[in-house]
Amino acid sequence: MNINPALSPADTQAARTALLAEYRRGTGPEYLRRLGEALAGPLDRSPENAELLMVYAQRCWIADQRKPDSARARDAAQRLIEMAPDLSDGYRLLGFAALTRRDYRDAFLAFSAVKTIASPVNFDNFRALAQMLMSDVKKVGFDLGGQHYAFDLTTHNAAAIESSAFHSIGLLTEWEELQYLGDLLEPTKIRRIAEVGVLLGNHSAFFLKTFRPEHITLIDADPANIPFMQSTVTYNSALRPAIHNAFVGDQDGEVTFAGSKVPMRPLSGLVDGRVDFLKIDVDGSEEKVLKGAAAVIETSRPAVMIETTPETHSAVIDWFTARGYCERRVFDRGNYRNVVLTP
Repeated sequence: MNINPALSPADTQAARTALLAEYRRGTGPEYLRRLGEALAGPLDRSPENAELLMVYAQRCWIADQRKPDSARARDAAQRLIEMAPDLSDGYRLLGFAALTRRDYRDAFLAFSAVKTIASPVNFDNFRALAQMLMSDVKKVGFDLGGQHYAFDLTTHNAAAIESSAFHSIGLLTEWEELQYLGDLLEPTKIRRIAEVGVLLGNHSAFFLKTFRPEHITLIDADPANIPFMQSTVTYNSALRPAIHNAFVGDQDGEVTFAGSKVPMRPLSGLVDGRVDFLKIDVDGSEEKVLKGAAAVIETSRPAVMIETTPETHSAVIDWFTARGYCERRVFDRGNYRNVVLTP
């Protein structure tokens, strides 16, 4: 559906309403472009138009999270604030867009504005991140659970922003899962660890301090994450890790990830020796990873924590059940789940 500039205002609003209904059902690859065209002109103040602006700002921020010069998420969030100044989502999205653009003062002001609104949510962790970066603080250290942690702060992609926001207030992401693993697994039996999907190394730091392994292999497909992984290990352990920039799949090859060409390798081609604990977080590619990890899992029989999506969860559980694994606990986070399994 193309939006015709010659349409009457009533027809244009009907087109926007149709786009909103399409969003609620699920959208195709051209949706963001068509939505941008539909929102290009003047907008009446209405709940439907406010929701469309929120959808557009969110989608733009996700699409442009690696493009600091892009302004469309920021501009859409500003329009949303003008239309609905008491809606926290406008300030949230403006703050996220500003963090991506490295406009840390604007991010701090946007997240601060949420504190003036009667809202069940706050964004104090993102506000703290913006404040630190605004003050040129690029590294943070804190004590948690009897250990001292240190991390670099970064906003180079959406997941890194979330992780750094937790670190800014002295917390680790998925702390509940990490505590459970620390209680469940016997450190003397977790001597060799492999982690697929590392991001900044939030979990890696916990594993290094809690289990004190003799070896750890860290694998991530995003080249931009590698320097932060290296720094995290240096700050939190004397261990020399094996770090690979690779996409873990079911065969050898090459893929494009985050705009860069990276090698695709099965897990057996990236780990050396047995694995006692395996963590997998690959945002929906679980089944492909497991095909390439089957030899390692079937030989080493490691304890596993794997993130699943609503679409992949059942297949992942079935895959492990067929290999004699027991589901120990599921941490349901809404749009994803962390599953802990043991043989």
